[in-house]
Amino acid sequence: MFRHNCFLIFFVLLLSSASYAEKISIFGTIQNGTTRGIGKADSIRMMALQGAMVPLSEIGPQSGKFRFPEMDLPEGAPILLQVQYQGVNYNKMIPPTTMFRTSPQEITVYDTGANRKQVSIKSLMQVMREKKGLRVFKLFLIDNASNPPKSYDSKSGGALEYSVAKEATEIMAQLQQPGSKMAIPLGVPEGPNGGKILDRAILPGSSELQVSYLIPNSQHSFSERMLIESENGKYPIFVKPQDMEVITNEKTPVVKLDKDVPKGLSAYVLNALEFGTVVEFRFRGGKALPSMANSPNPEIWNGSILTSWDLSLFAVIGFLGLLFTLSFIFVYRKQTERKNNL
Repeated sequence: MFRHNCFLIFFVLLLSSASYAEKISIFGTIQNGTTRGIGKADSIRMMALQGAMVPLSEIGPQSGKFRFPEMDLPEGAPILLQVQYQGVNYNKMIPPTTMFRTSPQEITVYDTGANRKQVSIKSLMQVMREKKGLRVFKLFLIDNASNPPKSYDSKSGGALEYSVAKEATEIMAQLQQPGSKMAIPLGVPEGPNGGKILDRAILPGSSELQVSYLIPNSQHSFSERMLIESENGKYPIFVKPQDMEVITNEKTPVVKLDKDVPKGLSAYVLNALEFGTVVEFRFRGGKALPSMANSPNPEIWNGSILTSWDLSLFAVIGFLGLLFTLSFIFVYRKQTERKNNL
């Protein structure tokens, strides 16, 4: 009986090993979304997503079609293809199954050259009181409506710079590109106006920039210089717990809103904002909520998926962003326009 069980275990391990050792060649096509013709790549990298990004292979310039040499691919790990074209990275994630790995991969690239006027930004802020301070979440919905569709290169068209308080710690940022279910961690380089720069090209369609940082309890107030946050002139601020109060300086008063507010939150809005406006925030009252972060110093790998940060953070801010930035701002704007027309 013992020998029989050992044989079964050995047989299962042998099958598992053989599955892991199966050689697969990743291949596919490249299309140009701007010209609707054959697409090109300056290079294509293939990486395994195993906590960090593990380089597997890289091929040089390609046109129309591409194929990687056959190789052993790690079992159970998604594969990331990263196509570089005209200085812009295009990412394609392949699920860890043989069916997806052996199917042709289709990747669309775009010429650069979108105009800044073709890129619109809507944003909101949510502030939550934790035991060690205020956790600030920011969501920026970035719409590149260029026609024909082109990528917006901030290096040539002008940087997209967002505000982060000088008192902030645990600063994190990530970008989710159109058509992708994967958010890419970003660096937070300094900008010329005292903020942080989004150092990635903006693809055609709607992207989400998600930012988070902590204001420690030792800071009784903090200042933000409204940069791309000011683009719509109005800036919604959601507060949790509900009884926490937002206080700003006299030159930039906040208006508390009573309608169309998500349950369990309070909502305020800053009006008539101009680029560079400095707003001093104080948050009074409110019982501290449990911390949503997994650790005080979550680790980020350059160019990888944000694996060590609790995804519930983005479930909350994504929910607010998609349901309330789009609907709430438009509802509020319509109500304001109606009042102005009376």
